[in-house]
Amino acid sequence: MATILLSAGDASGEAHAAELVRALRVRMPETRFVGLGGTEMAAAGVELVADQRALAIGGFVEIATSVRRIVRAWRAMMRALREMKPDLVVLIDSGGFNLPLARQIRARSDAQVLYYIAPQVWAWRAGRLHKLAARTDRIAVLFPFERDFYLDRGVEADLVGHPILDTRVAKPLAFDTRVRARSTLGIEAKSPLLGILPGSRRNEVVRHLPLQLAAFARLRDREPALADLEAIIGLAPSLDPDWIRALARETGVPGPIRFEPGGQRLLDAIDVAVAKPGKVTAELMLRERPMVVIGRAHPLTAWAARRAVEMPWLSLPNLILGEAIVPELLQGDATPDRIAGALAPLFGRESVESRSSGPPREPSLGGASSSLAGRKQIEAFRRARARLGEPGATTRVVGLVEEMLGTARS
Repeated sequence: MATILLSAGDASGEAHAAELVRALRVRMPETRFVGLGGTEMAAAGVELVADQRALAIGGFVEIATSVRRIVRAWRAMMRALREMKPDLVVLIDSGGFNLPLARQIRARSDAQVLYYIAPQVWAWRAGRLHKLAARTDRIAVLFPFERDFYLDRGVEADLVGHPILDTRVAKPLAFDTRVRARSTLGIEAKSPLLGILPGSRRNEVVRHLPLQLAAFARLRDREPALADLEAIIGLAPSLDPDWIRALARETGVPGPIRFEPGGQRLLDAIDVAVAKPGKVTAELMLRERPMVVIGRAHPLTAWAARRAVEMPWLSLPNLILGEAIVPELLQGDATPDRIAGALAPLFGRESVESRSSGPPREPSLGGASSSLAGRKQIEAFRRARARLGEPGATTRVVGLVEEMLGTARS
């Protein structure tokens, strides 16, 4: 019986790892799966040796406050590597934890190493590329331009595509999907709805949620056509929902604010989103939901990131197209007024900083798609989607696993 050790240190990586395990269990039912993950991986049949919530923190400085939890997770993985002697280790995203882990696997184990959803070395800290190549046997990348980046530098990589294309959002959603999602949430079909997506790490939520709620309040106060705007906050499974609710209450922002697990139903229901950079920007893009991306980090973390980042954007639609389609407001630019000013046109209204003196226009039933700014984003999202290739990422990774374990079927 083969043993596969998996390491997924954040919520989005865990979701992809769980899907991979479910597919592998069909093909390789006798395989034992162990590793670092969360509830989704456990439900898929993974024996958890460490909880990925220990790694639900991001940023160079911010990590210092979570050293003990990270060390416990590290020791648990080292113990699993030593005692369970895996045949294969699958690392999923979370380069800050998994790339050093790969080094230890090379030094302490005969296990093969597959990196699925490799660190974005094409975007920042490109010097990690050759460390990544030296510490792994196969590297699975998501984007065609990502594979080209590797090949241009003499590193082999397997293009598997983006696993999000294997989900229901691979095709633009019908309007009645939005109506059904709102019905289950008890939201009027005609009400404009803002999705607030602060992140899956505690420090992200602390820095982003108050800004996002303040921008929501400004939209309601300053835009007559958005006086009935509602907000829905996505709850990450890696964080305590009661803590997020308490943090939202502390802001004192009035208005209709709902809370919902940050899954398909929430993203189906909204018109426009204000989100942090990351996987959720791809989900919004595939759902054709216009967005504004914001990001704040500790000043020292931001300074270090500026020195390391080699791409001018952080949101996936902008990175895929190589142009500024989605507004990105980072660090000092991420103020409530500027966020509100970027969001307002997506609802069919002018910016709060430059609105005309004419009569207000009511948002249409179609939400953001009726506004010029919203339509421009959606048109760009369709171009970006065309560059992602075809669905089947999980199946392709299953094939890589079978090859590496010598169990590929003819």
